Amino acid sequence: MAIFSSGKAKPVEEEPKNDPRLGLAKDHYMAGRFKIVTLDSVPTREVLGTFGLIVCRSYNFDNAFYGLIAQALEVNADAILGYRETVAFHPEGDKYYSCYGTAVRLKPMK
Repeated sequence: MAIFSSGKAKPVEEEPKNDPRLGLAKDHYMAGRFKIVTLDSVPTREVLGTFGLIVCRSYNFDNAFYGLIAQALEVNADAILGYRETVAFHPEGDKYYSCYGTAVRLKPMK
């Protein structure tokens, strides 16, 4: 039998929700200027370069998701390929989200 104490304080979020990088990332994503796909390629687009794996974690899903996009935008990526997300459940009820994928540069459309 396991006993979990409820005396621990709830974790504080790493990044504030009003971070301007997250707002910019959300704007790019919602306007369709940034692609996120679970595939290894973007249909009808050619990959010019790969920046590598990027990961963002948070106790808040929006912070993890838009933080991932913000990191990709900082390296001048156009898309994230092979997007995955996981959630870890803490015994006290907290959730810890991880979003990750490969940041890439796409060939411009003609």
